[in-house]
Amino acid sequence: MFKPSRLVLLVFAAFMVFGLSFVACGGNDDEGGGGGGGGGKLPVCEGPGCGETVGVTDTSVKIGTLLPMSNTTATAWGVPLSQGMKAYFDYINDNGGIYGRKLELVVGDSQYTGPVASETAKKLTEQDKVFAFMGNLGTEAELAVYTYLEEHGVPDMLILTGDKTWVDPVAFSRSRFLVDYEVEGRILGKAIGEKYDGKKLGILAQNDTFGKDGEAGLKLGIEDAGATMETTTQYYDATQTDVTAQMQRLKADGAEVIGFYGMPAQASGGIAAARTTLSWDVPFYITGVNAAQIVGALAGWENIQGTISVSFGHQSNETEVPGVQAYQDISAKYSPGTQTNSINLTGYSVAAAMVAVLIQTGPDLTRTNFLNAAESICKYEGQGTIAPISMSPTDHAWNEAEVFVEATGTTADTFSWKPFGEVITQYETTKDCKAPTAPADADKQPHAK
Repeated sequence: MFKPSRLVLLVFAAFMVFGLSFVACGGNDDEGGGGGGGGGKLPVCEGPGCGETVGVTDTSVKIGTLLPMSNTTATAWGVPLSQGMKAYFDYINDNGGIYGRKLELVVGDSQYTGPVASETAKKLTEQDKVFAFMGNLGTEAELAVYTYLEEHGVPDMLILTGDKTWVDPVAFSRSRFLVDYEVEGRILGKAIGEKYDGKKLGILAQNDTFGKDGEAGLKLGIEDAGATMETTTQYYDATQTDVTAQMQRLKADGAEVIGFYGMPAQASGGIAAARTTLSWDVPFYITGVNAAQIVGALAGWENIQGTISVSFGHQSNETEVPGVQAYQDISAKYSPGTQTNSINLTGYSVAAAMVAVLIQTGPDLTRTNFLNAAESICKYEGQGTIAPISMSPTDHAWNEAEVFVEATGTTADTFSWKPFGEVITQYETTKDCKAPTAPADADKQPHAK
């Protein structure tokens, strides 16, 4: 949980942001172990950063990530993500590495902008010579680098944004970690339609692809529910932090339930404006981007009570789940003093997923073998996952399941996003998979359970 002293440091930072059990799946049944997948190929590339074994030695492998670490309020996300990633890698390295290779994390500061992300990606690729990227955060930053990384044959793994671009069309070298924004909106919209059929839905959405994908999903979900609901939408620009005027217009338009698709500052501000400025006890359904403790603090613990969201993974306080307890233990040992929360757990989970693919690749680590292994992941159940995860040559979306969560608790120490209902798996693309033989000594590689 965030403590009050930490909240003071993070309040302004929120204003602009946002146990391994695996085998492989896919199209082959090879007896040699390792790899798998569909036999994809990387583009022909010459020059710095190109090649199958860039960043790999007999004793180490370099993994890069692009995160906002300075000059932006998005450091509230970038810093804890990097800490979670590093804690898991440090745990792996302390236990011998993967097939004897220690994992070196190279954190590139994107500053949450496209131009800086582009220059940083080139540096990590051509000068630092990373083997692969993982967990790049932010749509603008990723839009600035994904073509460059693809052309250079650099694995661009587990991207931390739910934009369709990363997986449609599928690129051999790229995969997405978050649930598709439109699919997530559809899940929320169906729940709204089932509970508020005949009511008027007010939508507050960020005026960009993120917000409009979510808006489209909300409307599709209402159709899925067979509900008849009139809708009214208000947009805000991403740089706008005060959405009181939009909330006033939604109230004047007669909205009886709110669907929100935007970032934490506006989510918390909209809820606070409704409850305090407008004395409006309207129900809120908000994107999973905002299912974080800090949103409760910014909105006000009392104001946010009962707000519904979704999550692609377990919450950081669900210590009855073995993987979450392992996260807490590893964080305490390898990242002492770091606040454990849902953002930090996401970074840790990205690192654990990366390790799963490295183990499935086997000791012969090349970029092609690694990407084939990624496509072959079948029913992975790792740190924080709520449903088995499978990939294929035509499916590069890591998380596709979600569970509803509700804001509960009226103090920093008691607040949480409490899961309820069944895990929603109907949008999982790869439902059946066949596991190739695991590499020799795969079961001897370190991983948290």
